Amino acid sequence: MKSIEMTRYDQRYLFFMSILYGFLLYSSCSEKLSYDEYVSIELSKGVLNDSIVYGVRFGMTFSEFDAYCLAMNKKNFFMPNHNGSAVRMKLDDGFNEPVYFDFFPTASVDQNIIELTASMTYQNFSYYDKRYGIDNLVHETNTFFEKGYGGNKFFSIPHENKLLKQKYVKIDGNRKIEVSQNFDGQMVNIVFKNLNTECQKLSIE
Repeated sequence: MKSIEMTRYDQRYLFFMSILYGFLLYSSCSEKLSYDEYVSIELSKGVLNDSIVYGVRFGMTFSEFDAYCLAMNKKNFFMPNHNGSAVRMKLDDGFNEPVYFDFFPTASVDQNIIELTASMTYQNFSYYDKRYGIDNLVHETNTFFEKGYGGNKFFSIPHENKLLKQKYVKIDGNRKIEVSQNFDGQMVNIVFKNLNTECQKLSIE
């Protein structure tokens, strides 16, 4: 009798586990599908949001970007970062502690800006002070952009790197903003993408 009871138990256990596995698999596929559907819905609206940050926009040529940054530098709004590899701004409003906002664009073959890579770091960062925790900076960055741009809220999706767990995405029309923490635990990585250009790349490939 014991062997029969164990066999029935095993059958019930296997049946339960197969249902659970199927549910988890369905959930993960649905999450990915819902993200793809979200992008399709936003693009189908035909809304063009070419504004990126502080006057920099998608479609701007590199020569226009250089001229604009020079003009903003003369007004003391833009400056080079510590190694001259990006444009830097000092931001106080919208953050509990002052931050550095660094950014630099990526251009297409015809030299039009299609993407902007950026970062946020606390100016007075210290690993020993909870005010400068990376979770705080991620939250403040998301809130800063939500208030600045309006429109849709950020939502989380799995990060490509499992060690970083997740990243946050905000999509309004063709403009996509990705926010994620860096490995060092003190910097937030930000990417602004023109989804229209990204979709054109995929169709060509």
